[in-house]
Amino acid sequence: MKQTKIYISGQISGLTPEEYTANFTAAATRLTAQGYAVINPLNNGVDPSEPWREQMKADIRLLLDCDAIYMLANWELSNGATLEREIAKGLGLTVEYERRPLHRDIKRAILVAMAVPFKYIVNDSRGRWYVYARMIYAHHCKKRGVSTQAIAEETKHDTSTIHYHLRRYENEYKYNREFRAAAEKVATLLSNKLTTPSDVSI
Repeated sequence: MKQTKIYISGQISGLTPEEYTANFTAAATRLTAQGYAVINPLNNGVDPSEPWREQMKADIRLLLDCDAIYMLANWELSNGATLEREIAKGLGLTVEYERRPLHRDIKRAILVAMAVPFKYIVNDSRGRWYVYARMIYAHHCKKRGVSTQAIAEETKHDTSTIHYHLRRYENEYKYNREFRAAAEKVATLLSNKLTTPSDVSI
């Protein structure tokens, strides 16, 4: 019986070589034990000093020869992994996850309404629009009964930051016209059970 060939995809940029190598190696070990033929892009022979575009071209060539893709838990923080996932979905490959993405409809609504991908909600950017997106994300998660601790873990911020965003949401909504417009657009998309356009990914 032919082995399913599976490609590992996840964050590299922003991590040390030791960190991302450990993530990919651990996944490769697990998947091999499960009977997959594992394709680890870290073994593709491309010099890490090569431009990002050249690395992605080499990685995509590997992906095209696979039956499935395995998304590491941090894939949402990576432009390359996000692109690889979209290509895999477009080709009809099986998409497996180390950890299922949470609250995808909220992430989609914020992306469509505010053009802010989830990785910028996670990043510690102080840009006004990114802070607004973080506040709106925390607000909608909290409305669903998600604990402050769980929101903090998902967004990689401490609980005091999430508490601050949750407290500030109400005032921003009342007195900040720009924030209110963004928040209302996100809420409308969620209430309409937004479906993701083909050119929008999370």
